[in-house]
Amino acid sequence: MWRYVKIPKAIALLAFLLPWMTVSCSGTKVAEASGWELVLGHIRPVIAAAADKPQATHLNYYLAAAVALSAIGLVLSLMRRRLAMAVVATSLGAVALIWAGTNQYSNTRLAEAAAKSGKESGLDSVAASMIRVDWQVGYWVALAALAVAAVLAFLAIRDPDEPPA
Repeated sequence: MWRYVKIPKAIALLAFLLPWMTVSCSGTKVAEASGWELVLGHIRPVIAAAADKPQATHLNYYLAAAVALSAIGLVLSLMRRRLAMAVVATSLGAVALIWAGTNQYSNTRLAEAAAKSGKESGLDSVAASMIRVDWQVGYWVALAALAVAAVLAFLAIRDPDEPPA
């Protein structure tokens, strides 16, 4: 099991390059982002009028830490099997950090932010409630790959037939 742990860890890191999120309003896609763009705090507007305005970006520290933990876990998976518990910890920690980092983009949080900023611009809470966030393939692949890596590393700890590396 231990020799296979590096595969899902590498897949989890590559998943940050895939599409992670789309934001739509009344069924019309208005923005999208890959995992790496979310790490950097950048969401790409799809509508031409919104694309002209510069967007303030801020580093998403939770997602940056998730990338770092995933990379550390990949390096640890290339070493001896006695580090399997550390690989389990880095995988589960990265899952928790991804959840925390993407929680700020939930439907309710975006609707609250839109309603709050809408008080100045005339956007009411009904219009803000039409905002919808859909999580794309990269998000789900990253979470699944990290979960598989944690399970494989845990099984490597418990595998008596495999000689210690």
